[in-house]
Amino acid sequence: MPAQPDPGAASQRAIMTRLVFFFSMLTTVVTGGSAAAAPFDPHGEDWEGLSDLVRMAQAELGPRRVVVTSTLNMNALRREDGVILVHPNRFVDPDELSAFMRAGGRLVLLDDYGAGDGLLARFGIRRVPLPGRPAEMLRNNPAFAIAEPASAHPAVREVTRVVTNHATGLEHAALSPVLVVRGDGEPDVLLAVAGAVGQGRLLAVGDASVGINAMLRYSGNRTLCASLVRYVTEDDAWGKRDGSLYILTDDFEIRGTFGDDSRVGGALGNLRRTLTDALETLRRDGMPPLAAYLVALAVGLGVVAWTSARAGRPHKAVIPRFVRRLAPVAEGGVAGHAAILGAPGTSRVLAMLEMKSALEEALSTRLGLDPPPPHDELVIRIRAARLLDDGHVRALARLLAELAGLESQLLTRKPAAAERVRDADVLAVAGRVRELLDALGEGVGAARP
Repeated sequence: MPAQPDPGAASQRAIMTRLVFFFSMLTTVVTGGSAAAAPFDPHGEDWEGLSDLVRMAQAELGPRRVVVTSTLNMNALRREDGVILVHPNRFVDPDELSAFMRAGGRLVLLDDYGAGDGLLARFGIRRVPLPGRPAEMLRNNPAFAIAEPASAHPAVREVTRVVTNHATGLEHAALSPVLVVRGDGEPDVLLAVAGAVGQGRLLAVGDASVGINAMLRYSGNRTLCASLVRYVTEDDAWGKRDGSLYILTDDFEIRGTFGDDSRVGGALGNLRRTLTDALETLRRDGMPPLAAYLVALAVGLGVVAWTSARAGRPHKAVIPRFVRRLAPVAEGGVAGHAAILGAPGTSRVLAMLEMKSALEEALSTRLGLDPPPPHDELVIRIRAARLLDDGHVRALARLLAELAGLESQLLTRKPAAAERVRDADVLAVAGRVRELLDALGEGVGAARP
């Protein structure tokens, strides 16, 4: 009699089978997620990879002429070569690429929100939004607007319609229109423009996703990408273009200097690009968290050091300005005027003239005259009024004549007179003036105006 199966063992086997299946699915999800290709990966086979575009270029030109790389060596680049840049995430050196195009090279930029804005700005190209209501769109979604040829440009000669994917428009009045998105009740916006740069060409498309694997299932996109490959490598007016096609995507690097094989030129070019790339990254993404933390730490330590150095330092008491004593020179009135006359740098002739003016004013006041007359007339009136005796009158005449001479020398700008007058001379004249004023107070006659 055959053995009957154990229901408990069968149940355990079923549970184990489910657990194995669950863990295998979990492992597949985890490993599949970690192994997924990055967006715009030229070898990626998923929907946002560019492997179909690379195979299309290899079929058009041959595998040996298509170079897929993450470093564009400008030293090795020739004017017979072509370059396709897709969604750059790092600084794109407009100087070196401009030199490459001026020499005859051709460049196609597929970029919407990447770091290609620096290259676009070099040629005056500005990013603008596409129409909010496109005339044609896929699945009634404005993010998938339909573009059509805007001219008979060679890059879109066989193109009918192109499906975009969250693209941006491009604006430049002087460049040739290539692709356009028509607006429904609003202005049309260009998706692609092209122009000559020296002997070379630049073609910019405001959609980095136009050539990914998922978008190449549309015939118009496939035709456009094939036309771009031919356009960037076709023969030019100056000669045959039999060079290579370089395809660079996302986080690529530009090194060296175009047309300069020297190590010094290459090193200087790399240094300039590194600094510019760092500044552009800082402008676009801000300071990295670690750098921001270190800067904040340095600022905090600086504040602590400054505070510690200042906290223990005694400070001299400062008297408020409104209660400070003014210097005599800064004061007004008689005190300030006297301080100015007595200052070390002031000519002593001014003090002499001040005493002359005071003496004449005192004599004129005694005579009742206003203003004071010339000193000759003043002496005559003093003698006539018998305010001074003959000796003092003669002394007054001599003193006024001396002071008038100093005044005339000062007015004629003869510095020798000012240099000869010393403090002792001022004191001597002050004594003579005081003697005359004392004698005036004891005058022998009454004033007769």
